[in-house]
Amino acid sequence: MTSVSIGRNPDNNVVVNDPNVSRYHCRIDDNGNGNFFIHDMNSTNGTYVNGQRIYGTAPLRVSDVVKIGDTILPWPGYFNNDNYDRTDVRTVKAPNYSSQQYQQPQYQQPQYQQQPVGDKPGNFLAWSILSTIFCCLPFGIAAIVNSAQVDGRWSRGDYEGARSAAHKARVWFWWSFALGLVGGIIYLIYIIVVGAAAYSY
Repeated sequence: MTSVSIGRNPDNNVVVNDPNVSRYHCRIDDNGNGNFFIHDMNSTNGTYVNGQRIYGTAPLRVSDVVKIGDTILPWPGYFNNDNYDRTDVRTVKAPNYSSQQYQQPQYQQPQYQQQPVGDKPGNFLAWSILSTIFCCLPFGIAAIVNSAQVDGRWSRGDYEGARSAAHKARVWFWWSFALGLVGGIIYLIYIIVVGAAAYSY
């Protein structure tokens, strides 16, 4: 698989000198079977395919128009144009095509509906609330905050963001549970010691 990272930062594979482009804006992957995928890397101004903003990952066809900031990317050339050096793609600079210079094709471009890869993750909200009440309050609150983001991100098409929030919610829950368990054990030992001391007295 070949991946090309795109953005303003000099260590990207393709450097775009556009103030409306993020430092690490997006990435395009070629899986080697003629299938291309574009990934928005949480850019500030978004990544657009055929005029539609994409969130997370979306498929690409060679005829699709990719725009970031005010720049139209000649992205097929990054993979199959002999003028590009595949051994060091970082030497390639994306031309600064403005939207006025670009001529929209006369035919209607198909619109892609981004589809999730895999099932929706559980939001872990109930467990997060229980850990807040019975275990460790600060860590439980952190778990609740991340749990509350899962459904919203998934509904907006930010599937990777939803999975990340679900993962963080689980991590905070387990930390809260572990601290609560340790605290409970310490408290139990304290009660036993105090009870034994009182009995012996």
